[in-house]
Amino acid sequence: MQYYCFAFSPLFSFFKELKMLWHIVVAFLYSEMFVVLLMILPFFSSQTWSKFFKFSIIQKISEKSSFYFRLFLVMLVCVLAEALRNVWVLRQAYNSIKDHPHEMRPETESLYLMRMFRAQRNFYITGFSLFVWFVLHRLVSLLSEHAKMSASKEASIKQAQSATAAAQRLLDQSKVTDSDTEDIYPDTVEALKDELAKLTKKFESEEKAHQRTKQDLETLKKQTLQTNTEYDRVTQECQKLQYRLQMLESGGSTNKKAD
Repeated sequence: MQYYCFAFSPLFSFFKELKMLWHIVVAFLYSEMFVVLLMILPFFSSQTWSKFFKFSIIQKISEKSSFYFRLFLVMLVCVLAEALRNVWVLRQAYNSIKDHPHEMRPETESLYLMRMFRAQRNFYITGFSLFVWFVLHRLVSLLSEHAKMSASKEASIKQAQSATAAAQRLLDQSKVTDSDTEDIYPDTVEALKDELAKLTKKFESEEKAHQRTKQDLETLKKQTLQTNTEYDRVTQECQKLQYRLQMLESGGSTNKKAD
């Protein structure tokens, strides 16, 4: 029955030899989680991240951000597919062994359960890493949009304030009544009123867009925290399964010594 344990495809053997691949995936997942947690901290505002994104090195990377996003996406999808295939192959092999119980040994069953646990663990880690990659990409987009909205809002406020100050100076300098002022400066007053109305409408639209972006960002933060909680739960379940497998292995070794 050991034939089923080693009769896998060459691709599986290749990934099996490259044990560092799964360590790289885990390190990539931890890096993603660290960056996401860093971005949702309240200590750094969207303007701070906007200044960080304007660094020359970051701008050079952002010019090809779409390429890098698709590249890592394809790599993670390939690794996820390989992990899923490993789970399926090991499950089929384990079912084949169970069909011949008279030839199955305790250590063989423990070996297959251990390998199935590792394959499922790699599948969960890769899938979660792929999910966090989408979250990180969306979070960066929302932060950039929020920074642009904030800058546009500040510019609109400054324009409205300057227009209001100019109108106020004009009214203060004039010692005539409103009717006389309109008679003396009809074009200037009308132009200032039109400009003030336009700036007021623009400010209201920018404020609404800013509120929508802020709500989207808060929703994404809540989803990220829920995802981290789910990941902790899956990790605890994996640790429990690993402990049970170790108990099975120790039990198999004891039975072997007794025989």
